[in-house]
Amino acid sequence: MLNHMLAAVNAVLPTFLIIALGFFIRRRGMVDERSLTKFNSVAFRVFLACQIFLNVYNSQLGEAFDLKLVIFTAIGLPLAGLLSLLLSILVEPRRDRRGVMAQGMFRGNFVLLGMPLILSLFGPDAAGLTAVMIAINIPIYNVLSVIFLELFAGGEINTKKMLRDIATNPLIDATFLALLFKLLRIPLDRVPILMSTMGSVAAVATPLCLFILGASFTPSSIGSGGKSLWITVAMKLLILPGAAIASAAAIGIRGLALGLVLLSFGAPTAVTSYNMARELGGDAELAASIVVVDTALSCLTLFAWIVLLKTLGLF
Repeated sequence: MLNHMLAAVNAVLPTFLIIALGFFIRRRGMVDERSLTKFNSVAFRVFLACQIFLNVYNSQLGEAFDLKLVIFTAIGLPLAGLLSLLLSILVEPRRDRRGVMAQGMFRGNFVLLGMPLILSLFGPDAAGLTAVMIAINIPIYNVLSVIFLELFAGGEINTKKMLRDIATNPLIDATFLALLFKLLRIPLDRVPILMSTMGSVAAVATPLCLFILGASFTPSSIGSGGKSLWITVAMKLLILPGAAIASAAAIGIRGLALGLVLLSFGAPTAVTSYNMARELGGDAELAASIVVVDTALSCLTLFAWIVLLKTLGLF
């Protein structure tokens, strides 16, 4: 069990150190709000888009496939998103916070934390099925998050504008462009210069987003988040993963597949949710607080879930 705890710590601690670096540099006055807005726009439209394209394009969909897991996740994540949306409408009167809460509850940091934890638990043979889940989870996370944020972006729902913004969202475009390239079997790996350049750009995405998050974060925002923050955290780390694990176990999902269910529903809120909230007019302070608190507590909750599932003989 100690190895699993260390794996969770090793996955989460570097995230916190980069957030802390951004926080420290902002306090030293080396960046300001104006520069952070520009950084966020570039990170969202270029670096994250490139990272998501490569994650989906490089996923080996044909090497490992679990139909029951795929169907469960493809149905379960949208249901979790819908439940999150309804709950956010019930508990949060502010429109700019509802979409932030909804995506904070269901959108997990599967790419950043999922792969290292799964490989630690199940070894390198788990990489193939994990890649399949990346290709499934990313489109669901991104499309629903944009819909939730756009739904409450203005005073009135403008359906045409919302559909246009969804269609032109760089993360969604990158996801479906990568899927199209895979379906058409376009061999980008035959252009090593292009792939190398895209890989270098993509490698910057996560640390840049973490830096921006840390520079934008204020400790007082945790207090101002109130019940919305803690309801979101409880849903993300405890209630939704608990419901998903119980449902998956009831239909016979075990071992690696159940581990992927845990990470799909119970990984802390994705760092990119902050960048998207800031870009689309949501409450960026609440989004930052959700990511920071979720990431901090996930080291304990993921360890607890792993111990419980091993004790029950489900892993």
